[in-house]
Amino acid sequence: MESKENRMGAAAAELMKNREAVSQLAQSSDAQKLRELLQRQGGGVQQAAQQAAAGDPSALMAIMDQLMHSKEGAELVDRIGAQARQAGLN
Repeated sequence: MESKENRMGAAAAELMKNREAVSQLAQSSDAQKLRELLQRQGGGVQQAAQQAAAGDPSALMAIMDQLMHSKEGAELVDRIGAQARQAGLN
């Protein structure tokens, strides 16, 4: 039987691996293009994210809906999702 310390060590290693993968993904050219696209849309992305964190995701969901209905936005999200899966992030 695996000890609690071994399980915690494995979980910590997986977390660090995921953290590195997320960091690399966030720095990708597709992620930068997505940020630019969101900034061009206006609509207060930061405020919507704050509202979502406070329990009201409706504004953020509206922004994402608008993004996903644009060809460029949908393509970026698909590519970023594929990169995340390739990096082992599910």
